Amino acid sequence: MSLTLEFQENVAVLTHDDGKRNVFSPDAIRDFNEALDEVEAKSASLMWLGRDGCFSAGFDLKVISSGDADGAAAMVKAGGALAFRIFTFPHPVVCAVTGHCLALGSVMLVCADKRIGIEGDYKYGLNETAIDMDLPAFGYEPAVYRLAEAHRFESIVAAQIHSPESAMAAGFLDEVVPSTALVDRAMEHASRLGALPQRAFAANKLLSRSIPIERIRAAMA
Repeated sequence: MSLTLEFQENVAVLTHDDGKRNVFSPDAIRDFNEALDEVEAKSASLMWLGRDGCFSAGFDLKVISSGDADGAAAMVKAGGALAFRIFTFPHPVVCAVTGHCLALGSVMLVCADKRIGIEGDYKYGLNETAIDMDLPAFGYEPAVYRLAEAHRFESIVAAQIHSPESAMAAGFLDEVVPSTALVDRAMEHASRLGALPQRAFAANKLLSRSIPIERIRAAMA
């Protein structure tokens, strides 16, 4: 199992480390949902931590290239449902972005609430156009919601790959900090947001995202 979950007061620390590129395979997607079930049951704030050098490279390309079209389609559908769950999660989701973050990894960033990256030679972006794929509604709608308007064409359509600094300017990240400060800063945000009245937090979060939520639901129906 590539996930570990630890509760620290009102914060659930979810660490994703598959030893490689932190891909979203069918097993990883299942494990994420089980972890989210536990976080939601305890009404905790979530601090999501990647592995050193890589937050996530997206879907498991071995499944996509396996020749099993049904299996690949099922994985993409499940990954989309997971991204939508993050986008609508009733408790705070803070990403501690430990390095490279591409494709579905960057979709998760635009679905989360706070995103803290680190300084360094790391790549961010929605590279679907570059690999001849359509960006599904579960990625497109949160990207439009979170990305700065001036950066949307290059980031969504032209598959621009960002540095941490340009990812912050575009809207994939809220902050860029030294790697030594990442965990403390992400925990600070998770604790602060988790201390808010969670009924009101969930209601206002969903209200602020109501238009993209309805568009995603319609596309996934």
